[in-house]
Amino acid sequence: MALDIVLLADVNVPISHWEALASLCEKELVQFKVVPSYFSILVSGLYLETVSGIPILGVSRLPLDRMFNKLIKRVIDIVGSIVGLFLSAPLIAIFGTLVYLESPGPILYHQRRLGRYGKTFDMLKIRSMRLDAEKDGKVGWSTKNDPRRLRMGGFIRKWNIDEVPQFWNVLKGEMSLVGPRPERPELIRNFKHKIPHYHARHTVKPGITGWAQVNGYRGETPTTDLMSKRVELDRWYISNWSMWLDMAILFRTLIMGLQPTAY
Repeated sequence: MALDIVLLADVNVPISHWEALASLCEKELVQFKVVPSYFSILVSGLYLETVSGIPILGVSRLPLDRMFNKLIKRVIDIVGSIVGLFLSAPLIAIFGTLVYLESPGPILYHQRRLGRYGKTFDMLKIRSMRLDAEKDGKVGWSTKNDPRRLRMGGFIRKWNIDEVPQFWNVLKGEMSLVGPRPERPELIRNFKHKIPHYHARHTVKPGITGWAQVNGYRGETPTTDLMSKRVELDRWYISNWSMWLDMAILFRTLIMGLQPTAY
């Protein structure tokens, strides 16, 4: 039986067998290729280069590693965040006032989140809980009928109104309009041990909306299974980024509209 190509998928094969198989394929004019299972994290970003004449295979040259793509995305973020702040200002004023009337104190809540390259930043939200919601120093995801929640807070969280101040984070460059949703570092410190390639999602800026969110993975209290699916979708987004993909995600977010999602 004639062969056209040989694929080596078992990377545990001794290197001497690799060399022998590659040599045999060369003699028989058969293509020899290796399945890069070690690089399942971001396969579309694999790139072969040479260092001092030595071939090196690694993850690089992802779409957002290119300066032009980063520039385009940043321009869209700046324009979009300015427009978003202008349009959302009345919402912030109205619902911020209602929150203050129910619970006098700061209208905006600064919540520490994990951003690009694992750096933390303060993500802005309209406050939806009591001022003493975390007085014991313990942090946790909100739950259905959370007793810490304000009466007005339940409404603004249900309809995602608490998220609109994040346009300011986008304008500052801490977030993007589109990207993996950022999580609280205290709540996800163990995910990197439970979910393969979890931190791959931190190679780009987090977003107000993302590929996982428009595919229905939003608003719930994260579990390991749920976060695994989010990470899978986030990795796909990072590997396949394009300006048109961002536009499609933003369009789908608008079409989905203010649908009830969060507790």
